[in-house]
Amino acid sequence: MECVSYNKDFLVDKVIKETKFKDDRGIKGKVLVEIFDAKTNKKVKEAYTENIIPDLFFKDMFLRHFAGGIMGINTRSQDQFNNNFECIYLTDSTKPESANTEKVTGNIIGYAYRNTEYSGTDTLRGTINKLESKMEIVNGKIRTTFVFDFPTHAANGRFESIYWGAEPSKREKFFIGPPIFGRNNGDGTVYAKQNLYKEKYWSIINIFYSGGSSGYFRKALRFNDYNKGYALLDGTNTSATNSSYIQFPESLKGHQLYVPIDLSLDYYVDFTNAVKLLNSSGGAFISNELHDVVPVYKENGEIDYFVGVYIYYSSPNYYLKIYKWSNVGVLLSIVGPINLTTNFKDAYNSNFNYITYTINPLMSGEGYIEIYGYNSRTDTQYNETVYTNRLLRLDINGNLTSELNLKPKIGSSTWFASKGMNSGNIERRCYLSNLNYRTKNRIYLYYSGTQGGTGFYQVITHEGNLVEAYREYFTFEDYSDSTAYPIIGTDKSVSMYRYSYNDYVYFGIYHLSLSKPCGAHTKLAQPVEKTDANTMKIQYTFEIDLIDFSYDYY
Repeated sequence: MECVSYNKDFLVDKVIKETKFKDDRGIKGKVLVEIFDAKTNKKVKEAYTENIIPDLFFKDMFLRHFAGGIMGINTRSQDQFNNNFECIYLTDSTKPESANTEKVTGNIIGYAYRNTEYSGTDTLRGTINKLESKMEIVNGKIRTTFVFDFPTHAANGRFESIYWGAEPSKREKFFIGPPIFGRNNGDGTVYAKQNLYKEKYWSIINIFYSGGSSGYFRKALRFNDYNKGYALLDGTNTSATNSSYIQFPESLKGHQLYVPIDLSLDYYVDFTNAVKLLNSSGGAFISNELHDVVPVYKENGEIDYFVGVYIYYSSPNYYLKIYKWSNVGVLLSIVGPINLTTNFKDAYNSNFNYITYTINPLMSGEGYIEIYGYNSRTDTQYNETVYTNRLLRLDINGNLTSELNLKPKIGSSTWFASKGMNSGNIERRCYLSNLNYRTKNRIYLYYSGTQGGTGFYQVITHEGNLVEAYREYFTFEDYSDSTAYPIIGTDKSVSMYRYSYNDYVYFGIYHLSLSKPCGAHTKLAQPVEKTDANTMKIQYTFEIDLIDFSYDYY
């Protein structure tokens, strides 16, 4: 479908037009921007365009309604969908519209709530004009029009994109999509009780519900598909292995175990293909000297070998051990301990401060272990600490194969300047303090503020290119019972839902986006600039074809 966007400047009598081609889905979003001289109330500029509603929402609506509502898996995240039309945002993003998933991008020049009026002094915020907003039927279509007003002090600057999105406190948080697993034998959410579906109860509680490193039965859990993955289990944990809810295989007790997970199985755990990770004598590997394990695959998808790591602190240094096992669990090599603190000093001879690690790149075929941290030194001239943030990539023999300088990137973001941070001082105002997630092509980092700086999240590619300079939040919107898991080898993620009470537990898997998608996006033919000499009115209209129920089909 062809549609025309235009910008008009009435002061110089100039019109700029742009032709766009968009899919006709029976839903149109039409946007009219009008800029007025605040003193004369005369219109000085006008812009018109039509929007794109991402395909995600059409699929999301069906899955959320069908799986979550009709089949009764869970409707708990319905508000996640509704929230994406709470506010409009005016940004300086030049990103073209896309029918695929989008999010609100660019520096925010202005915004307004769809249903909350405002008359304050916020320099960004406008207000919904409820008197002029309306819903009507015109020419066989439902036409819903929202009108937003911006006074002279608000939304000043140049903007090129208009988005619908969640309110500011939720706009950057994760988006829980519809359920993709969790239907019980009939309609309803998967549940298990201590005296009903006992094996399933054991699996949910011991593998999916809790876990971590030391002291847990489940040390690690990874997904390599929406419904498959594996767990690293500590077979020395007798509270799990001697449970009356399951017949835990005797041959696996006392061992560190690679156990495949398949949600199509009765109780999700594939003990028949479990692998015991042995020590050099062929016995059980020591539980407290292994933190994490990943399989490394051949080209045909079969497991080639396993790699495990153990990172520990012995004052004043951090040390790394790397283990390699065959695909049947025979220990092939031990590398280390490698002194991370002293082996990776910088040019100033300062020690490396270890923060965290990931071995996901081994499983996804990238072939290295990633170590995150920083070196620091004191600039005596200014009496400030300077932080050099680093990503070290080691092969399974412990050799440094490459390194990324993780100096925070500012890009075109204006947030840093508002916090007194710039490219010249940013290594003095923050330091790397966490790796939140590592997907196939994305690295999600957190920098803590120091010496007058402010903390923030940043997203880069695995090559170090900037994806998102600043994000205030990197967490779920409301649900403390959810956990995010990347699907290894992809940039996709899933969210697990767990709820237990007394003697039963509920369980489900949901689509998850680490970036909340926008509800709609439209890009103007040219940027529009508003100053404090102008007021502005934005009219955003949705036209939806009426559904024709008048015919019976036989």
